[in-house]
Amino acid sequence: MIAEFRVARASAEAPFQRLLAARGAAADWVVLGASHALPLDWGEVPRRFEEDTGQRMLILAETGAGPLYMRMVADQALRDVAPARALYVLDDFAFFDRRWNAGRIEDRALLRLTPLRASTVALLAGAVRAEGVDPRALLDYLTGFSKLNPPERFPAQGWEGEAAFDRVHRPSRHAVRARMEFLYPGGAELAQARPALEDFARLLDRLGSVGTRVVVLRLPVPEAFRAAAPRPPAFEAALSRTLDAAGVPLVDLSAALDAPEFYFDTDHLNRAGVEALYDRHLRDLLSDPPETEGG
Repeated sequence: MIAEFRVARASAEAPFQRLLAARGAAADWVVLGASHALPLDWGEVPRRFEEDTGQRMLILAETGAGPLYMRMVADQALRDVAPARALYVLDDFAFFDRRWNAGRIEDRALLRLTPLRASTVALLAGAVRAEGVDPRALLDYLTGFSKLNPPERFPAQGWEGEAAFDRVHRPSRHAVRARMEFLYPGGAELAQARPALEDFARLLDRLGSVGTRVVVLRLPVPEAFRAAAPRPPAFEAALSRTLDAAGVPLVDLSAALDAPEFYFDTDHLNRAGVEALYDRHLRDLLSDPPETEGG
């Protein structure tokens, strides 16, 4: 129990920690997604948005987290903060490999930062039973093994995240190529994406079933990154069908900020990029989000 309180409950670094800290305080917006959403937190978008509109926002993104992991986060958020709206920051790569879905649930670095709660036990047990998550992840979580035996923190080798947030990236074709190899280790065929697309559909349906309005957003990335990233037409069509079936709008801002000075690496917004995004697009988008079908 000492490890539980000193590690899993000691800060608000990861989504489940943040939800525990915010439990009982309703949120106007929750932000779901992988690492591209994290600069919104580092750039203090929730604080600015609350000052501008009075609406409370909670960033629940996690590095490398695909739809399956975000389904668990969304389910916990519905219990803890009953969000009125959800912004899902869409990263195509997160649909194409197990490592971004079941693999993130199994990741010891994230299990270490997941507070032990009965509601989360039920979510993790369900993922083991129905989603092919390794049962050892549930055992680790229940015993607190990773809280007592710290693993290395996840992401891409050399990725500095928040520590690099104020830097400006120097464009590099080699860096973009290496990034693609990391994000799409097994390629990008529709068959690979189908399980995550199904999880994404379930996530949208779950939020919609309780009246949480959802907006899906592609954040800006540099032109070189967009050109290198695979975007198979079959996947795009399947994604569109999924969104249409749920009545959820997709806002594509991927080409909104091309200048290199807006990024701290190959594809993540830096402070200047977040400020430009917020002032030019995000504040208005969140203040007056597009209507869902029938909304």
